[in-house]
Amino acid sequence: MPAGKHRDGGDRLDARLLALLAASLKLGADTPPGPHIEALQELVNARSAAKGEITALESRAKTAATAFLRGELSRRLKNLERHVQRLDAEIQRCIGEDPELGRKVEILTSIPGIGRITAWALMAGMDELGRCSGKQAAMLAGLAPIANDSGARTDRRSIRAGRPAPRRALYMAALSARRYNPALTCFAKNLEAAGKPPKVILVAVMRKLLVLANCLLAQDRLWTPNPP
Repeated sequence: MPAGKHRDGGDRLDARLLALLAASLKLGADTPPGPHIEALQELVNARSAAKGEITALESRAKTAATAFLRGELSRRLKNLERHVQRLDAEIQRCIGEDPELGRKVEILTSIPGIGRITAWALMAGMDELGRCSGKQAAMLAGLAPIANDSGARTDRRSIRAGRPAPRRALYMAALSARRYNPALTCFAKNLEAAGKPPKVILVAVMRKLLVLANCLLAQDRLWTPNPP
């Protein structure tokens, strides 16, 4: 296939993806976020950045050849870990001041597989949760499969774009949910029996988990093994 045609096909796919994302964001009249959600977003982003620094420093510490450098890195790591602890306390305080945020944490953490860190990431990165459809939520997180078809050619669907922070949080949550959430364990086993690749199964579990979280927030109810 000529390079120009391949590029044109990619451009058409990107244009379609952008159109779908734009449609997913039409959630009604925009309302500015309240002061507590703005503070939560800032704090959660700061926590994510600090955890990224910790991971980078830990990698450097493993390869450091001199005792001096290892000591310096160790001190920086301890300072960053204390910084994260202070951020955690401030996030908790911020949520405790807003009953709506507190209720969201209660609902999200009732779902097996979703802990408080994932709940914070979802609340900060996807304030639309509970006010959108499951399809919109999946699109916002970049977990909706996008077709890559052109004429008679049909390629495998893939996930693209979306918000990376909530998606990263859902990745870790899905690993836990596959073990501890009975419905998602069964769902994953059925996909495995159907011959689906591990990556496809994990993404499907992530999407199911997000749609479930969105549904429970919309209904303002906790997760139960046997939904009403």
